[in-house]
Amino acid sequence: MQSPLKTIESLDQPNAYQMPDYVNSTKSTSCLDILGTQSGIYIQQTFKQFYMGLNEFKVYGANHLGEEIKFRQLFKCYEQSSDCTRFWLGPQIRPFEMMVDNYQYKSFYSNISYQQTQNSDLTIFKFKREYQCTFCCFNRPRLEVHYVENGQNIFLGYISDPVYCCQIGSNIFNSNGDLIFKIEANTCQSYFWLRCPCSVECNKINFQIKLPTGQVVAPIQKQIKTCLNSQQNRYSDNINILFPKQASKEDKALILAATIMIEFMYFEKDIV
Repeated sequence: MQSPLKTIESLDQPNAYQMPDYVNSTKSTSCLDILGTQSGIYIQQTFKQFYMGLNEFKVYGANHLGEEIKFRQLFKCYEQSSDCTRFWLGPQIRPFEMMVDNYQYKSFYSNISYQQTQNSDLTIFKFKREYQCTFCCFNRPRLEVHYVENGQNIFLGYISDPVYCCQIGSNIFNSNGDLIFKIEANTCQSYFWLRCPCSVECNKINFQIKLPTGQVVAPIQKQIKTCLNSQQNRYSDNINILFPKQASKEDKALILAATIMIEFMYFEKDIV
């Protein structure tokens, strides 16, 4: 049964009503809750020509096939790191912070540029990677994931880059340090051997989200930009992610962070 309508006493117009359930949901629903309702996400990497390799990603909601749902941009992720570290340190080792903002706030600042509104009020997640002096399997790169919406600072877990032989990927750990997922791709795929610049199929990379037991629970597909899908020069690559059915909202935030970690470790090119 629907809740009765309530009159808005503050309005001068007669018979002005609002649905209480809707009002309460808009006030109480967090961006983490919204991410938890998504069956998948679509990540679009923005081409930043004049920022010395500064990374920026737009995150959209996706359907059950991992396809982008247009006009449903959820988050905007932007890298914070110094020009010096981006110039002298490779993407695999340089320290950075990735700020994940609630993109919907942009509509409330129509007269101010988005760069001017990037502050703690907009930030939902913070991904942080410290500099690591890595040698083989020792001191592997690690990306920490914090939930900072509404002034909170909750540690959700971290992403680790393991040592592989014939594949690439990352391991996902929760806040207790337990391994919950692995993301892996076999390097026998055509992209790693036949990089035809005009072939869409040759520039696709299929990843698998696995449980610690090795059971495959969801796919991830990365599409490298080619001359056949380069109509929008602002964007470079895109990634389609389907979340495991058993994944919690915190797990989905960690999978988003793991995907960005993979971008840094295996696909970003050195500036020099």
